[in-house]
Amino acid sequence: MKMASNCYSCILDRAKFEGDLLFSDDRDKREAMEELLDFMAHHKGAVPSAVGTERERIMKRRSRNPDPYREMKAESNQAAAALLPRAEQFYVEAEDRMEALIRIAAAGNSMEWGVKGHDFDVESFEEAFLDTLEENFDGDLEEARRRICLFDKILYLTDNAGEIVFDLFVIDRLSEMGKDVVIGPKTEPILNDVTFDELLSMTSHPLEPTGPVIGLSLEEARPQLLGLLRDGRYLVIAKGMGNFETMTEFDDMLKGRLIYVMRAKCEPVSMALGVPRESLVVRTV
Repeated sequence: MKMASNCYSCILDRAKFEGDLLFSDDRDKREAMEELLDFMAHHKGAVPSAVGTERERIMKRRSRNPDPYREMKAESNQAAAALLPRAEQFYVEAEDRMEALIRIAAAGNSMEWGVKGHDFDVESFEEAFLDTLEENFDGDLEEARRRICLFDKILYLTDNAGEIVFDLFVIDRLSEMGKDVVIGPKTEPILNDVTFDELLSMTSHPLEPTGPVIGLSLEEARPQLLGLLRDGRYLVIAKGMGNFETMTEFDDMLKGRLIYVMRAKCEPVSMALGVPRESLVVRTV
């Protein structure tokens, strides 16, 4: 997925959000924005998440803060953990438990700060999460269910902190069904995405870090991850818009074994998917 006109203002809005978070001096904010604008001017037609990755590198380097979202991630994990019993109850009482797992995985993807036009705060998330469990899907729910049942091996590409609490519940249930699941977190902090180091204390499932970028870059991925992506025995479940934005550039190689699961929080992504903005999406390739 390439940059749409809306992407420019969204990327800059996130930079403003982070600048206010990281810098007290307006000159520091301005210089960071100017560096980002210069990069954008020289990378027209790029993938939005690739530009977002450069924004994060600029902000972290200039602020000397390797993890700007550290506190927000911890807050999200606490909020999700408090809601986990409700997700467990939803699963136990569901007539179709496979669909329930897909719903729980999708519901957590609403946990994200700093997306233009997408309102999120921890205090109101409980109501939104419970509503999402009953929300209609846009996309290929039946085909997603069929593929999850068919494949014995799954590569599960994660997205945000907080959301990961629900993902781990889903992964544990898939493991109980006999699935071999490898989890793909980020190599290092970027946005509010969950990282390899954070997951080490949260799960005993195998981990294969995906790289230091928003979404997934084949150029920056480790050979071990590339091997899993190319292994036809693995179903790939990709969470969130960053993975969608980047993986649509090469998802032909995963045809028949890829499932995108996300909340379509921004207009360019919803347009690319052909769904209304804020739709709950499960899409197979």
